[in-house]
Amino acid sequence: MNMNSTMKLNNGVEMPIIGLGTWKMPDGKTAEQAVLWALEAGYRHIDTAAIYGNEASVGRAIKKSGIPRNELFITTKLWNENHDDPERAFNDSLGRLGLDYVDLYLIHFPVPERNESWRVLEKLHIQKRCRAIGVSNFTIRHLEQLLKTAKVAPAANQVEFHPYLYQKELLDYCKEKGIAVEAYSPLTHKVKLNDKKLAGVAASYGKSPAQILIRWCVQRGMAVLPKSVHKERISENADVFDFEISEKDMGLLDGFNEGLRTCWDPTDAP
Repeated sequence: MNMNSTMKLNNGVEMPIIGLGTWKMPDGKTAEQAVLWALEAGYRHIDTAAIYGNEASVGRAIKKSGIPRNELFITTKLWNENHDDPERAFNDSLGRLGLDYVDLYLIHFPVPERNESWRVLEKLHIQKRCRAIGVSNFTIRHLEQLLKTAKVAPAANQVEFHPYLYQKELLDYCKEKGIAVEAYSPLTHKVKLNDKKLAGVAASYGKSPAQILIRWCVQRGMAVLPKSVHKERISENADVFDFEISEKDMGLLDGFNEGLRTCWDPTDAP
């Protein structure tokens, strides 16, 4: 594997396994520059969302980069308050991004209207305005409810995932159903970057704790979306392809699981 490695979604679309997350990235110069640095570092997968408020900055960076559109993989998401008219929300996102299509469009959270909205996403997919459609923050229960009425199965489920929140049952379920798992907040929002156990593993490989967390996700078969606004960290987060964590150490990292959620918990969402 390398920076250009991809995973094939269930509809044949190739998704880069490393992407730049942009949650809580301030709109304007900060977000625009971070995306530009990521693209310069070789990233080709950028993840944003309507609720992040930075789609326009992502779009400007894409345009400034000069990279051909077909070499990029751009994701955005339908926010909870926009399920009254998902198509309008999608069009608004496209307008802010300055794009004709996105590569992946996700329902951001399992709200009660999700099955009805999914039919709109299926239409957008048929129209080739989004190359793939999926969900975010869906548990097994939410996925099963969606699959009962869906004509197109979700291509991806984007959830918080790291060794301290090892959702093995969800990962196994998604693999069985052909749904790619994307790990957001893989760096635990820095909560565990100073954990002595993690530091010990990192030292044995001559890597940073962040690189170990990202590589663990890659070796568990996920796409991973680390976020940073710092040039050196953006590059460091992608430098995870010149080593492999041993089977023994992967098992050790698996054992770090403590159900730690640094973002929202969708477990009780209706």
